[in-house]
Amino acid sequence: MNNSDKKSVTLAKKGATPDISKLNWIRIHTSLHIPRYLIEQIKHKDFSVEDFFTYQDNNCIFQREDGSFKLNPLNQLWLLVDEFHMPKGVLWFIVDPLSKNICIQTFSIDKDYWGGGRAVKKLEEFVLEIAEKSDLKQIYWITNYPKHSEKYGFSASKNVLMEYNLKNRSSSPKKE
Repeated sequence: MNNSDKKSVTLAKKGATPDISKLNWIRIHTSLHIPRYLIEQIKHKDFSVEDFFTYQDNNCIFQREDGSFKLNPLNQLWLLVDEFHMPKGVLWFIVDPLSKNICIQTFSIDKDYWGGGRAVKKLEEFVLEIAEKSDLKQIYWITNYPKHSEKYGFSASKNVLMEYNLKNRSSSPKKE
């Protein structure tokens, strides 16, 4: 066991909070590298874990006319990895090329890195950097916890995400 491994074991035994600043973002083109628990722990998701993985595997790259493959710039999947390249978080966002916006679909991070807004701050720094480099105008985050997001600089959008409940629909529209 080398010194880094010993230090990690010691931190885990003492219950110390791991240093989120040591995590780095890497772009991936397949769901193969995402630990299943990072998707399973997402609360209130409207998709199965299997559907998430299948979707990402079908949408992170595309085949050009010449047969070569290219990363899809509009569907981006990123891992947050530690110094040993072990995945500790995952980020999925899409880019709307017409409005020049980023829409964060999913962000999940190992529970050891929760607390005190550290994870949201790490996300914010990264997504702002991408938005600035790509000359994007706005960042949206689809969340079930808006009050939490508001603590870290997000605000309610003027646009409202509406939902049509297909299970309880009636044959005639509601009268106003």
